[in-house]
Amino acid sequence: MLFVTDLTGYMYCSRKLYFSKILHIREKPQEQSIKGTIKHAVFEHAGKQDKEIISSFTEKNSLEDLEMKYKKVYYSVLMFHIQRAKRDLEAQGLKTLEVYQELWPFFLAEAKEKCTFFYTLAQEKKIYREALWLALPKSVPELRIVSETLQLTGIIDRVDLIDGFIPVEIKTGSAPRDGVWKEHMIQIGAYMLLLSEHYGKEISHGYVEYRAIHERRKIVMNAFLRDEILELIQKVRATLNSKVLPAKTTDIKKCERCGIRDICYAQ
Repeated sequence: MLFVTDLTGYMYCSRKLYFSKILHIREKPQEQSIKGTIKHAVFEHAGKQDKEIISSFTEKNSLEDLEMKYKKVYYSVLMFHIQRAKRDLEAQGLKTLEVYQELWPFFLAEAKEKCTFFYTLAQEKKIYREALWLALPKSVPELRIVSETLQLTGIIDRVDLIDGFIPVEIKTGSAPRDGVWKEHMIQIGAYMLLLSEHYGKEISHGYVEYRAIHERRKIVMNAFLRDEILELIQKVRATLNSKVLPAKTTDIKKCERCGIRDICYAQ
């Protein structure tokens, strides 16, 4: 059974994927990956408290009241996950205080944006507490899907239940000027195929949310994307079943920041 992330890992560097999956040689967490993991964990963790906070919001509460609650949530959750990653951070020569100072403005802006959306909805519709929560678009977080046909599995960051099942992948890193990165297109496309098989309903589109720029970009399923994903699955499976180590990537920049470069180059 392949993971959807195996597909994107192959696209990034098939040799590195082979080292990890077949030879069980994995690089130590790098600075950017550690910070990205923290960001992603905070989004997931803090989002689980939405229902409690929104259900307690009344007509007497102000936008500032709502912001204060969310600031407390994001602060406590961020500190928790920074402490969990303390050993990895220190191994990279990073101090937890410095990481907090770097990441906190990011989540402060996220809290303000979320609060503004909730507060505006409450004021426009004159609904509060449980009614406000029920009026929000519904979604399922961290949905694991398995396809026996494709022998592929993955965990979707969020599935929005709006006129069907819409996969959403949350990315905390940089975004391209237009559209989405190719790996992200393949990832969302694969999730669409998994959801289509699981629910027996064609999934026509999905989204990548680039949280750093607060943009949600659409990916539409078509025959070309479907065929590309199916072909990629076969390539990854053939590579991982082979006894031949894949060739090194031609992108030297990837090698420069790779944690297993020395082992790779020694082969």
